[in-house]
Amino acid sequence: MAELNNIRTVSVPSIGKLPLAKEPGTFTPSGETRDHVPGRLPEDGGYKTSSSPAKLDLNINLQAGVDMDAINNIKNEDVVVRLTSGQVYMMPQAFRAGEPAGFGEGESKLTLMSNTSERIA
Repeated sequence: MAELNNIRTVSVPSIGKLPLAKEPGTFTPSGETRDHVPGRLPEDGGYKTSSSPAKLDLNINLQAGVDMDAINNIKNEDVVVRLTSGQVYMMPQAFRAGEPAGFGEGESKLTLMSNTSERIA
């Protein structure tokens, strides 16, 4: 049986490693989206592409000492995402997107985005 890949650690330079929950979340590297463009006949159709940003949806544990203000102020940071397979991605100039992270039941959700991502290992 093949080993499944998952997020192992996420590091933000101004904060350090984020305390991830048991179900850490999802990472989608930047890339291209393709949209279908129909033609008069099926063989006349095609597709057009556009860029898609990198997105990191995280579930974090709210351990004592977690600075929620610092987490919510993440912007222009080179975030590093390490996967259990050993692959490492960098999200340059990443920022917190969407709703601010909040307190509740020991966990919180956080979304980080960047226009590009780069596999560095």
